[in-house]
Amino acid sequence: MRGATRGVSSLMRHFSTQAPPPPPPFPPSQGPPVPPSNFWPPAPPAPNSNSPPMMPPPAMPPPYRAPTNATHASPKGPLLRPADYIHKTPLNLGICIVPQGEMWVVERLGKYCRTLTPGFAILIPFLDRVAYVHSSKESAFSIPNQSAITKDNVIVEIDGVMFMKIVDAYKASYHIDNAIYNLIQMAMTTMRSEIGKLTLDALFEERSHLNAAIVATIQQDADEWGVQCKRYEIKDILVSDLVRQSMDLQAEAERRKRKHILESEGQMTAARNMAEGQKMAVLLLAEAERNRILQQARGEADALLLKASATAEALHQVATTIGQNANSPEAMQLRVAEQYVEAFGRLAKEGNTLILPANVSDPTSMIAQALGVYKTLDISTKQHSEPSAAPQAAAPSDPQLPKG
Repeated sequence: MRGATRGVSSLMRHFSTQAPPPPPPFPPSQGPPVPPSNFWPPAPPAPNSNSPPMMPPPAMPPPYRAPTNATHASPKGPLLRPADYIHKTPLNLGICIVPQGEMWVVERLGKYCRTLTPGFAILIPFLDRVAYVHSSKESAFSIPNQSAITKDNVIVEIDGVMFMKIVDAYKASYHIDNAIYNLIQMAMTTMRSEIGKLTLDALFEERSHLNAAIVATIQQDADEWGVQCKRYEIKDILVSDLVRQSMDLQAEAERRKRKHILESEGQMTAARNMAEGQKMAVLLLAEAERNRILQQARGEADALLLKASATAEALHQVATTIGQNANSPEAMQLRVAEQYVEAFGRLAKEGNTLILPANVSDPTSMIAQALGVYKTLDISTKQHSEPSAAPQAAAPSDPQLPKG
């Protein structure tokens, strides 16, 4: 047995150290193959070759190197691998201590058995195994940067962050494979769908509405997978340089528009205030003029009343004095003559038209004329008063009517 083993091992060493067989000979008509080269001009062909001159080969691209981790940057953002969202399961040593904030799903003979909560637990070796480990804490998961087209055909680069929490470990383990990864994929597609319903201006104005719409759409499927989506937040919205310049021009035009609108509104308000001020000034002036006229009329009326009262009182005093004094008629005649002469003097001073008596050089005639006017007025007054007194005087002389 030992000899056979030694023979097999020596035979294997012999075949492993033996050189590989040489390649088959090439046809004589073609000559030896020309190795590829990146230099120009190429090497001259062999003397016995009838082939045409070779063209330079195209430049070889650099060799591809696979990323070493999930955070490798790509044009659309970091690469996502489903394995990055799966927790490593511990070995079953019979005694398990579940950390705070974790949930362990235990299978017995390949079938779901129970869910371990934080604390101490005992498992049966070889029969039980921890199949899934989930975190019960709310966690933030980055949504990679991706392209989306708005309703007005503008391409934007957008990324975000989503806050999720596993509330049912059984559903998260058996209703779907890798619930967190699939929810992130759904969030990406939902975000593109919701952005396609909005214009670029509405996208910047309605971020909260967009976040709420994405959460509401994802939560419908997340309930069946035992995951609760708390909220979704958009981090950055990037547009091209051309769109950014257009947005800057639009913002500048909007600022100029607001400036002109504010200036026109200010001018309109100023004109309205000036008109209101002029209106109030006219009303106040009219009210003041009205009050002035009323006060002046009241003053003139009071003056007339006072003057009339004074005149009546003076006339009463004059009449009383005339009735009590026998020489009063001569005094009244003298007073009327004086006023008559005084009135002629005022006419000469105040007016351009002068009324003079027939004989200006004889003041005695003027006084006699004034006394004649007074006597005429006195006689007419007595004649008016005598008819009223005559019946009273004749009443006793009337014959008495017979009685009965």
